[in-house]
Amino acid sequence: MVENERLLTETIRQMANQGGRDVQHGPAPNQYSSFKDFIDTMPPSFREAEEPLQAEEWLNTVEQKFRLLRLNEGLKAEYAAHQLQGPAGIWWNQHREALPDNTVVDWNLFREAFKGHFIPLGVMEMKHTEFIQLTQGNKTLKKYLHAFNHLLRYAPEFVSTESKKIASFKRGLGPKLLKTMGRTKCATFNEFVSDALTQENYNTAYTATKTHKQAFEVGAGASQSKAPVAARPQNRAPTPNMRYHPPAKKNQAKTGFRKGYFIALPRGNTGPSYAKTERSLFGFGN
Repeated sequence: MVENERLLTETIRQMANQGGRDVQHGPAPNQYSSFKDFIDTMPPSFREAEEPLQAEEWLNTVEQKFRLLRLNEGLKAEYAAHQLQGPAGIWWNQHREALPDNTVVDWNLFREAFKGHFIPLGVMEMKHTEFIQLTQGNKTLKKYLHAFNHLLRYAPEFVSTESKKIASFKRGLGPKLLKTMGRTKCATFNEFVSDALTQENYNTAYTATKTHKQAFEVGAGASQSKAPVAARPQNRAPTPNMRYHPPAKKNQAKTGFRKGYFIALPRGNTGPSYAKTERSLFGFGN
């Protein structure tokens, strides 16, 4: 940190001397914004980046601060380098010491060296492929949207217009949402996302209702299959010293007569032969 401040002070002094004090030969040295002016814009510091675009975002933010000030390319590099801390500050000191003598360190040199170290091309290509292969899968639409917005910065050619952005987002939708949203015509990406979120809510409600109905039907079927069965009478074991009593027979009336049978005879036969036959059937004497 102390070394950075010393280099910064020395560079500013050299630039002021080179600027000259004669207005006719160049601008006055106090035309440039001071380092305090730069700090007053509250520029972010940088230590390290978990994602390549975090480093690029820092570069973009610092350049936005530069537009508020009057700085030449050398001061831009010095002011930005002062915001590098921790691992990033160590890297810049080592990189600067390795430069050939009399190398002019300007903003372009700093910017290219920073991007080469913290935003390597191989990682950018990997993120680009990750965006192309991104799908919703089992994620909710909100989580898919978050991943989409995070990776689209690595593939600007696929999201340069609203129609391209919608097509890229639609390509990764799940089958159920894609079935209903595949032919939807929306003018803006936000409109498409809003319609997709509404459709997802409908699908979720329908699935919940269907699942509840199936669970109810399964529970009703199980309760019927487990209906109580009437208990069968159990045979009791015979008690010791207990005599067996057979069931009593029904009393039959003793009439002394044999069971009679009726035989149909031809009509008109009422003579003696008929009477004799009747007496012999019912056991009467002659």
